[in-house]
Amino acid sequence: MGKNVIILTSGLSGSSVLTSLIVRAGFWPGDDTHKKQEYDTYENSELVQLNQELLAEAGLGPEHQTKEFSPGAIEKIRSLYGKLDTHPYVQFLKKCEDRRPWIWKDPRLWLTIRFWKNLLDLDDCRFILLTRDHAQSWISTTLKRQIITYKSFKNYEGCIQQSAMDFCEEIKAPYLHARYEDLIFYPARTIDQLNSHLETTLTLDDLKKVYHKPLYKSPRTSFDLVKAVLIYLKNYSSRAELVAAPLVRRT
Repeated sequence: MGKNVIILTSGLSGSSVLTSLIVRAGFWPGDDTHKKQEYDTYENSELVQLNQELLAEAGLGPEHQTKEFSPGAIEKIRSLYGKLDTHPYVQFLKKCEDRRPWIWKDPRLWLTIRFWKNLLDLDDCRFILLTRDHAQSWISTTLKRQIITYKSFKNYEGCIQQSAMDFCEEIKAPYLHARYEDLIFYPARTIDQLNSHLETTLTLDDLKKVYHKPLYKSPRTSFDLVKAVLIYLKNYSSRAELVAAPLVRRT
């Protein structure tokens, strides 16, 4: 029986494509997954709800999911363990184990994973850190009418990535760092890396079943870039400066 999978990532990183691919190898995403108008996110709805409750218990608002990186916020959620009634979280994990191997993907996990680690059998999990080219991600964010300066967006994403890497090193867990662009530009190589890490037998055909755009081409075109820049300029006065602590480099 395979190990369970936890994907650590931010929003609009291509994680729904990656998760839908891995699900084809037999991983359970949940009885119900969160769906947006244009696609299925493959995020277990119960996991999303529990993560939202953790943020609420820590007194953290929506800005900590999309606009603010704060080591203090991470510590607030970490410190909830031992204070909260863990029964709902344990019951959810039992349900997941009954359907194993399971896969978790929720952009809130970079905030909440240090709470969950106290309940998880970490040796039974495989971690994937998924990132995306900052420029491509900024275009997607801007097309969603989230107006953010590129500099602050890049710093924010970098802090999330660093936090996820630090977590995996903290628990001494091997992880695969996957880039969304590599999955699209170099699919065979990236699928081989996934198979090696997860002990799966995914193929290029599996990716073609879940990714409906042309492979080997950028998901975002020059037209998308021009459109994003125009949207950004039109809404420049309402831009957000994402709050992110300076990156702390490991020594």
